[in-house]
Amino acid sequence: MNEREDAVIVDVPAAFQPKARWAIETLLAASSEPVGEVRYPSSALPGSELAWRYFDAGDAGRPAISGDGMLDFGDGVADVVASVFWHLSRWEERPGAARDQHGRFPAAAALADPERPAADALAGRFRAAVAAGPRGGGFAVALTHDVDTPVRWHGLRAVRAAAGRTRRAALGRRTSDLRTELRGFADAPLHRLRGSDPNWSFERVREIESQHGGRSTYFVMAGHTHPADGAAPAAYERVREAVVEQVLAQGDEVALHPSYEASERPELLREQAHLLGRLTGAPVAGVRFHYLRHQTHGTLAELDGMGFAYDSSQGFADRPGFRAGFSHPYHPYDLAADRPLRLVELPLAVMDATLAEPRYLGLTPARGLARAQMILERVAQSGGTAALLWHTDRFDRSYARGWDRVYDELLNWVADRGGRLVTAADAVAGY
Repeated sequence: MNEREDAVIVDVPAAFQPKARWAIETLLAASSEPVGEVRYPSSALPGSELAWRYFDAGDAGRPAISGDGMLDFGDGVADVVASVFWHLSRWEERPGAARDQHGRFPAAAALADPERPAADALAGRFRAAVAAGPRGGGFAVALTHDVDTPVRWHGLRAVRAAAGRTRRAALGRRTSDLRTELRGFADAPLHRLRGSDPNWSFERVREIESQHGGRSTYFVMAGHTHPADGAAPAAYERVREAVVEQVLAQGDEVALHPSYEASERPELLREQAHLLGRLTGAPVAGVRFHYLRHQTHGTLAELDGMGFAYDSSQGFADRPGFRAGFSHPYHPYDLAADRPLRLVELPLAVMDATLAEPRYLGLTPARGLARAQMILERVAQSGGTAALLWHTDRFDRSYARGWDRVYDELLNWVADRGGRLVTAADAVAGY
């Protein structure tokens, strides 16, 4: 491990020692035992040479998986640490894996169920073998917001778009959507009179979070190069500085929300980080990609090389839960360099759009609340730390459709359960 690089893990071939050390170190970081004081007990959890050889076989196919996340690497060969490496390294996301229309690896293609975190279950088995308990200090939820559309009424084009949504809702007899759009139209003159906007929700979010003792991180865009980045780049450009000033004045964190193409264009990523850093007065620490659009094997190493402290893009758009099956922050593994990154990954557990949008789960607010509580209960049980994402355009009472109340109730549930409500930067501190 980091403190004893010459340590040999019994029965693990020399070529796979770095991978095994990283997997063990990641498990220990989520335990009550300090890293460096617990050795891999080969008598309790023997490393299997056959299991590790799986990672040297190129495309060896997908292993079989048991209910607790343990993998069968062939001929009944199973190993806790090798299984943990497979899950946490996102081995199944290597080039050539399934992708959706946005180039993302979807939950539908994953071997493990993200709502039943496999690496958490294996971590429990590992801790039992080394007589270590969960990490102390309870659990934490990082409150995060992607600022995709900071203002709704940005001009005539926005009015026309709202009129189009109203017409389609009427023609489709979608009564709830029609009521929402008509109510929003009715409130528009009042917003104009006040100089406010339904998407400018920062004060309302702060009000909700402060009632529960929480602070949050806002991921702010710093460039538009693709239609998926939003319909009003000029409006975003006009208010970006005010967004940053508002968030910092509230005592919250500003982080970068790289645009749709930025994960494929490192020069864009650098440019956007530099622009946002100028506004905040210091380099931004963290990243979450727009649409969660990035490549695990490639993009995360780019972020690491640029000096970012953390990323929180590792979630699924189509399902809540844990992409790596782990409800703790961890250092991703760079397969190309055969080493862990300095960058910390903050798992994204629940996103409002996943729960609410018809293109994903399309749940009612009541069912969405129950689903989100079930996921966060996994974090509580493991003593973990994960991120909750609620977009800033889902807090106005006319347009929220009840999802603003879901957010409030979720925070109340976390606080009652004994969890801490923190910024993303605070969530990864100490990892």
